[in-house]
Amino acid sequence: MPPKIPKHPLQDVELNMNEVLTYSDLKLRWQWTTRFSTSRMRIARHWKPTRTEFPRNKPTCSFIWHDQMPHRTRLPELPEPETFKRIKEQELFCVFKSSVFHQHKVTVGDIVQAEKLHRRDAGEKVVFGTVLLVGSKDFTILGKPTVPYAKVKATIEGPSAPPWQFSWRYKPRRRQQGFYRRRQHVTMLRIDEIVLTPEEDSTDPPPPKPVRLLDLWANRWLDPAEKEGIEMVQGMA
Repeated sequence: MPPKIPKHPLQDVELNMNEVLTYSDLKLRWQWTTRFSTSRMRIARHWKPTRTEFPRNKPTCSFIWHDQMPHRTRLPELPEPETFKRIKEQELFCVFKSSVFHQHKVTVGDIVQAEKLHRRDAGEKVVFGTVLLVGSKDFTILGKPTVPYAKVKATIEGPSAPPWQFSWRYKPRRRQQGFYRRRQHVTMLRIDEIVLTPEEDSTDPPPPKPVRLLDLWANRWLDPAEKEGIEMVQGMA
């Protein structure tokens, strides 16, 4: 019978860890190139590199005056503080992302048909922080990739469902035909305010530390018996 608690690589000295393959390693290093067949299953040995997304660069932006275009010098990230005091929110427009794929160009008072926001009721306030561009008739702020000090506040008007979409499909070989219907559920948003707050700290707070220790090799939480030999330092969680 295998042991209830697997040994840590630092404790299991006799085993050569370079020759050990785990299921997570196979998922990263191998990929299926053909469909599953009853006769055989071919596997292509292609290396899948891990995505190097961390640490990510902090988002920045460029402030462009329309009367100074085309610009020949490096664009500043923030204009003078007096500029934001005389900005009229009703004259602003912005482009923000409501999901991973969908972007919307809005002004204050617009009603937006966005993707369905789950577990949200009518009348709730939502804030979107992924703003790609902010502009008016005098200036434009380009995000790289987002504007760190811009937010969009909206109110949920309620869920909605557009009419059914019908499509006719025909399979010549099987001589099958029929109508298929599909309905995409959406959420209606009313844009209340476009906020520009450069004086606030736009850096995200550090993520909270877990209360339990995670064994990176076994990818599981440690048992109390394993944590007996580990010295817990103040601030280590």
